[in-house]
Amino acid sequence: MLDQREIQKYLEGVVDPDMEWVLADIHADSEEWIVTVDNGISINEDDSERCLLKYELWDELPPPLTSWDRAWTGNVLLASGRVVAVSGYSGGTSYGAIFDLGRRDTIWNVAVHRKSLGHGEFTPDIVSFTLLKLRFWPTTA
Repeated sequence: MLDQREIQKYLEGVVDPDMEWVLADIHADSEEWIVTVDNGISINEDDSERCLLKYELWDELPPPLTSWDRAWTGNVLLASGRVVAVSGYSGGTSYGAIFDLGRRDTIWNVAVHRKSLGHGEFTPDIVSFTLLKLRFWPTTA
């Protein structure tokens, strides 16, 4: 599912919509880039003005994406089986669309892929627009 709601700065991460506070006490730094806690994935995109997120649900490990700038793989427990992007700016909070993974109380494998957009002399730091693809698949029992 492509979340058509553009995330304005600053993306805090992706969380279980019933437990958005889990990201309040964590923040991935630029080296870590991503940190997970139960019901949340903190994503450091502080340098990007805008982000678009795409969620994918797979039955098994998806094929690698080699043309993306950066990738991270780990796992996260999601109590509701749903996720939503959260961003905060100037004291306000905004939300993306909710993506339903279809299983409650499950530990999910997740791969996050990042691509900064740019073209020629319009370098990624000028364009400041990032694509994020989050690919979920179940852990093996």
